[in-house]
Amino acid sequence: MTGTVMIRPAETENPAISTGAIEVFVTQLDILNTSKTPPFLLEDDPGADEPIRMKYRYLDLRRAPMQRTLRMRHESLHMIRDYLHAQGMIEVETPMLTKSTPEGARDYLVPSRTHPGEFFALPQSPQLFKQLLMISGMDRYYQVARCFRDEDLRMDRQPEFTQIDIECAFIDREDMFTLIEPIIVKLLKEFRQVDVPQPFPRISYQEAMERYGSDKPDLRYGMLLQDVSHVVAESGFKVFKDAIAKGGVVKGLAISGMAGASRGETDGLTATAHKLGAKGLAWIKVTDTGFESPILKFLGESVAQELAKILGGNAGDLLIFVADRYEVAVSVLGALRIELAVQRNVIPKDTMCPLWVTDFPLLEKCQGDTRYTAIHHPFTAPLDEDLDTLDSDPTKAKAKAYDLVINGYEIGGGSIRIHKRDVQ
Repeated sequence: MTGTVMIRPAETENPAISTGAIEVFVTQLDILNTSKTPPFLLEDDPGADEPIRMKYRYLDLRRAPMQRTLRMRHESLHMIRDYLHAQGMIEVETPMLTKSTPEGARDYLVPSRTHPGEFFALPQSPQLFKQLLMISGMDRYYQVARCFRDEDLRMDRQPEFTQIDIECAFIDREDMFTLIEPIIVKLLKEFRQVDVPQPFPRISYQEAMERYGSDKPDLRYGMLLQDVSHVVAESGFKVFKDAIAKGGVVKGLAISGMAGASRGETDGLTATAHKLGAKGLAWIKVTDTGFESPILKFLGESVAQELAKILGGNAGDLLIFVADRYEVAVSVLGALRIELAVQRNVIPKDTMCPLWVTDFPLLEKCQGDTRYTAIHHPFTAPLDEDLDTLDSDPTKAKAKAYDLVINGYEIGGGSIRIHKRDVQ
């Protein structure tokens, strides 16, 4: 096409498209080739299902959102590499064809042509190679590593993915936090226009489960879990009393503005709790005139008032409770907390809340066995103050492990390794 680029007349401008302020006065047009009608629109919303977009991937990649994503990935990796280089880190590429090692998922295997019956494994992480680098004196390594894990697809997990892999010798957790936080702050500022203060909040695994019912808590909204076992232990409600008597707990949370929930909505919450593993779900509506609940006749007004006070429930709120084993109660309410926050649209947009989750359990007892197995990996160091518990009560030992969580998603994690033979 040959012609002159001109400003459009004001009445014909179209701000909805990138070229809406200009037009081309064409003096010559040569058709180089013809094309069929595209199977979908090359716009932000193509109006096509994913299989169609994948079939015509070359067209899908022309769309502006895809172009922006690819450019943002390039620019963010460039920024990360520049930052790590300035911190004295060395980028080393490690082999892709390696031996199978026990990790968190199944391996992808590649048959060897030169050694019939033998296989290579694609790496789930560069674990062995970065350890070799540490021993060899390359004590500040990183890599933009391709990883392969034969596991089911999830929204935040794929069989093939890229991770920023970092390993350093002679450091502690604080050194790693100090290394990672500035680049996260810089990335969020550059690509999401969000300012995030340092240092990031830090909460223990135990606190995360107690308050949020998740080891990757979303701090953008409240609805915190509370233990109310001490309030209802001697109440007349048998479900609560029996659960506590068996060593369980009663956990609850307040849902703002949901006291007007219909019978169908409360039944729906109960059905969801059942699907998540709970035996049931109890509820109390806080109204202007008092409380409404099928269990109110067993608890009494004074207990209901105390429950509302502990959960921070006000008139117009709905209080929900799960009575079960601790693990079930916190996980079920944690999942309901997320689901209800999404349904009720209470999660702030354009807000980023990074935090470190620390002090994970080190070991767990094998079911039906007297042995213990590492929760993270067998080289994770215990907290120094927990060394004595390895002989007396191994399940009480906490690990020098940590996860970086942003808005309910785990985006990174690691641990300090054992470096003493007697501890290993």
